[in-house]
Amino acid sequence: MTASIPKPVRDLLLVAAYNLAIGLFLTAVTSYPAATNLTYANCIGFSIYLGITASRLRRGQAKPDWLDGLVGIPVGFTGGFVLATWLTGLSLAQVLQQHPQSLLIAGAAALLFGVMGVWHFHDEATIAAAQAEARAERLARVEQEALAAQAELARLQAQIEPHFLFNTLSNVVSLIDSQPAAARDMLLNLTALLRTSLARSRRESVTLAEELELLRAYLGIMAIRMGPRLQWRIEADDDILGASLPPLLVQPLVENAIRHGLEPKPAGGQLTIRCTRDGDTVAIRVEDDGLGLDACAQSGAAGGHGLGLANIRQRLAQRHGNAAHLELSPGAGGGVCASLRLPFQNHAPAHS
Repeated sequence: MTASIPKPVRDLLLVAAYNLAIGLFLTAVTSYPAATNLTYANCIGFSIYLGITASRLRRGQAKPDWLDGLVGIPVGFTGGFVLATWLTGLSLAQVLQQHPQSLLIAGAAALLFGVMGVWHFHDEATIAAAQAEARAERLARVEQEALAAQAELARLQAQIEPHFLFNTLSNVVSLIDSQPAAARDMLLNLTALLRTSLARSRRESVTLAEELELLRAYLGIMAIRMGPRLQWRIEADDDILGASLPPLLVQPLVENAIRHGLEPKPAGGQLTIRCTRDGDTVAIRVEDDGLGLDACAQSGAAGGHGLGLANIRQRLAQRHGNAAHLELSPGAGGGVCASLRLPFQNHAPAHS
């Protein structure tokens, strides 16, 4: 409630409260009428406040100190006393002659008000400055944490890109002598793949549709190498194609399925990628009917020990915390099912 009231207004309301308290106190301890006491209390109180504020502003200070009080209290008291005397219809000489004690009483009240006012406004300004400094420190810490997270994401992502590139180039080399036409087609596909994937991988996020486009290119390359031993399909609901996710998030799962499950299997097998939406969650399943979890464990790719899987888990934790996870389980066809779940977020278009 008080935060919505401008500070100058709050200060004036506080001064008015001080004046009221002093006026009522003087009415209780003196024989002067309440109206007279309130008139003097308000005139002197507001004059002292203006005197202290003027001194502070003239010195260019953010908060009042005792030097401002030494200037503002006597100046404000003198001006306020003269003004109150005029408002009550008396002259200054009449007040001093008929009520000499009033000057002493008013002076004591002014000193009390001035000391309390300087103390209050100085402490209030000190607290406000400390709160502003704390907010600035929190903001700087959040910005530093965001920069550190971005750097970590870039580091983790950089681990995937050369891994994917070198494996694909190795596939091309293995076909040059035995199947030059297939090697040529693979190189053309690889060129098209790198042209888009390297640009997208530098972004913080891509759409699911873009990720699946890269997977189709990658699987097309792998299908040239494995021939009929690799059968694959991608199924994705239309309403989640615009979902946002970190780039190259699914590709390591597909690569593990082929490298550790299907490629070592003499007969090869089937790879299926299913993408569905479950409420506010995107579910991505990469399932194969390859050699299974035991073969993956022997190669160090299961249980999160492989570089690609550990990378995925770290990137998910950086971006979504506990709201996203990756699990490996036995597949229905005897292979491995990698299940990836993360919050559904619409992708924000990248600005060039």
